[in-house]
Amino acid sequence: MTPLGVIVLIVLVDLLGFSLVMPLLAPFAKQYEFQDWQIGLLFSAYPVCQLVAGPILGQLSDRYGRRPVLIFSQAGTALSFLILGLSRNFSVMLLARMLDGASGGNILVAQAYVADVTAPEHRARGMGLIGMAFGLGFVFGPLLGGVLLSLPLPQEWRLRVPFLVAAGFSTLAWVLVLIRLPESRRRENRALETARVVSWRGIVDTMTIPGVGRLVLTGFLAVFAFAAFEGTFALFLKQSSMRWDAQKAAFAFAGIGFLSAVVQGGLIRRLVPRFGEVRLIVAGLVLAVLGFAGLGFAGLSLVSSPSEVISSMMLLGVGQGLLSPSISGLLSRITPANEQGAVFGTLSSSQTLARLISYSTSNVLLGEVSIGAPYWGAFGVDLLALALAGHTAWRFRLGTAHASVGASERTRG
Repeated sequence: MTPLGVIVLIVLVDLLGFSLVMPLLAPFAKQYEFQDWQIGLLFSAYPVCQLVAGPILGQLSDRYGRRPVLIFSQAGTALSFLILGLSRNFSVMLLARMLDGASGGNILVAQAYVADVTAPEHRARGMGLIGMAFGLGFVFGPLLGGVLLSLPLPQEWRLRVPFLVAAGFSTLAWVLVLIRLPESRRRENRALETARVVSWRGIVDTMTIPGVGRLVLTGFLAVFAFAAFEGTFALFLKQSSMRWDAQKAAFAFAGIGFLSAVVQGGLIRRLVPRFGEVRLIVAGLVLAVLGFAGLGFAGLSLVSSPSEVISSMMLLGVGQGLLSPSISGLLSRITPANEQGAVFGTLSSSQTLARLISYSTSNVLLGEVSIGAPYWGAFGVDLLALALAGHTAWRFRLGTAHASVGASERTRG
């Protein structure tokens, strides 16, 4: 198996464990009669710690290599799931969630690894494979969780076993890193004197690399909008005239994940050579804007049409499938080789911050305004991202995006 295949398999295995337990964290905490604010802390501890640690892990991977950081992050994830599965104490569980967030550099380092081992013209395809693994993990993880919950186990262990299985998945990914994954950064390329300082000043400096700040901001806005959908869609389906229950909502999310995975894993490698990443970013945002408008109108209607909602979901799934690998692929191609980890760490943290803010604001809009309000808000955010992407398209002259980026890379070289 090639290094690219190994890193995609590692991401898939890791995401299976992550998505297996995320829907079960709240009921697991409720089992021990934790208060609502404690459950909220268990959820927020991971992204907050990842927000701080992401850029630092990325920069460390630039300095010391991707493999050591992946070994550390996978070990931290496996240990955190093991602690969660065996603990009943809130403080211990909170520390486990903080450990998982602080060591949660798996995806961002995997993206930097892909940039190391692929030619510039194949970056979006490699990022698409990572996105496909991400999507498939979120499809099959919850399904596996449902199967595990149906096992005839003592009540005490029904919600513990999925966490232990997730720990097993993360341990398997850790073993794969140890025995199958070669280092992608050659020692002579780990130029300490040119890598960004591991500090918040270094993060600010990273954003000043030409083109990086604009793309990171576009990625931030796109994730902010999509997180409004992630955080409210199950409630939207329940409160709309469709009255879909949690099981149907889970199948809807699985369908969107599958559609996005197909786009990222299959179509993107054919589309990028023909259209370029910049056009695909614009196209993805246009589809997302149309999808959010459809959901917004469905929220205004007294009788929501299932076909209207499903078609809007499909537009969002395809749009997100185009956006994620195209932003990552173009970002990797305009970034110097010794800055890949720092840049992807900054992108990861900015998107984590986007989710933190969006989950809260979108649920307030749904509860205090209307069930369609979060999607009109996301519609506006994606319009802003589209304007920013349009400026990027003008800068790269759309059709000459590949040539422009390639020329900038040769100039730096």
